[in-house]
Amino acid sequence: MVEKTVLDNGIRILSERIPGAFSATVGFWVECGSRHESLEQAGVSHFLEHMLFKGTIRRSAPSIAKEIDSVGGALNAFTSSEFSCYYAKVSGHNLSLAVDLLSDILLNSVIDLDELEKERRVILQEIHMLEDSPEESIHEQFTSSYWREHPLGKPIIGSIQSVQSLDRQQLVQHFDTNYCGNNLIICVAGDVHHEELVSQIAELFRGHRSGVKTSDSETPSCHSCIHTTHKDIEQVHFCLGTRAPGQRHPARFAGNLLNTMLGGSMSSRLFQTLREERGMAYSVYSYLSSHSDTGALVVYAGICPDDVQHGINLVLKELSRFQHSEPDPDELQATKELIKGQFMLSLESTENRMIRLAKNEIYLGRVQSPHEVIERVQKVTGEDILLLSREFLRDEYLNLQMIGPVSGNGFPLVDLTLG
Repeated sequence: MVEKTVLDNGIRILSERIPGAFSATVGFWVECGSRHESLEQAGVSHFLEHMLFKGTIRRSAPSIAKEIDSVGGALNAFTSSEFSCYYAKVSGHNLSLAVDLLSDILLNSVIDLDELEKERRVILQEIHMLEDSPEESIHEQFTSSYWREHPLGKPIIGSIQSVQSLDRQQLVQHFDTNYCGNNLIICVAGDVHHEELVSQIAELFRGHRSGVKTSDSETPSCHSCIHTTHKDIEQVHFCLGTRAPGQRHPARFAGNLLNTMLGGSMSSRLFQTLREERGMAYSVYSYLSSHSDTGALVVYAGICPDDVQHGINLVLKELSRFQHSEPDPDELQATKELIKGQFMLSLESTENRMIRLAKNEIYLGRVQSPHEVIERVQKVTGEDILLLSREFLRDEYLNLQMIGPVSGNGFPLVDLTLG
């Protein structure tokens, strides 16, 4: 059962007690991410996420690590375009310790200047590591091109220039503005008692400011283009993408099914066509990049330069098939069973259950029951897939990015049309 309490300062507390669970995962979610940053401060959310683990008034950085290790727990964090999350997984009887530790991090971090300079170097190395990996950087290149001139097009980690320029005052200001009660969601799944959780959090955050909820930037426009980056490596890595439903779009379940059929599993069309039948790629897949108000369906593959034109044409052909005809009923039902099975298996993890609680609250303002999710997946028809494809899989939305031994911006051998 999911329970929810909203404190007077706006903090939302959600918990899901799972009978028989020995562990509990707690997440402190801040509804502020890279899309809420200015161009000059790109990467400030990610930088701040790193800094909050570098010591508080009560605990040093080594003490934070030792304390969670002493109970066999795990502590981590991540930043996305629309939120930041700090979370810990522990045994149920150590949940109060994890809540106290994460609360201390969010309430009492010192953001020490010496630690800031050390962490700046770490983040710059993280950027260089990404740039050295074409299989990773091609996705950033696609995002930057597809949503250019919009905060969603900026790397979450920031750029070398922006990370080098960020100072302590900017991090503190970002924290003071956005880490407020109205932006904070605390979710726990597993061995948890809601009343005890609420009591502890209410005491720890007594007097914490309500603040003003962060507002989203305007919905971005997508940009169609072909762009190549020459790099002396063995393969051509490419991302080919188009529009897709956002997290709140009524067709999001149809979008999930389309993506899974296209390249989201080992039995998908692209995996079977490019890898199993032709041996053209070791790694080929598709994924949905979904935000609150927009999304992209992206295909990635790493292919031999001699095969790249043919490989891209095969991807376009599969996209065109969705646009022109409903999927075979057997394929559609098999995909539904795959998605439903994966979803049900994910519910065995307290970490997945905690993340699900938070994302439901952030994007929908309510919790969808597992039964409702299964029902929504099952109700998707072939006609729903066809209508979605005709709305989103269109020539004017296509964007192709390539990195590898290619020359000539635009790579004219590729005709970027679905036909």
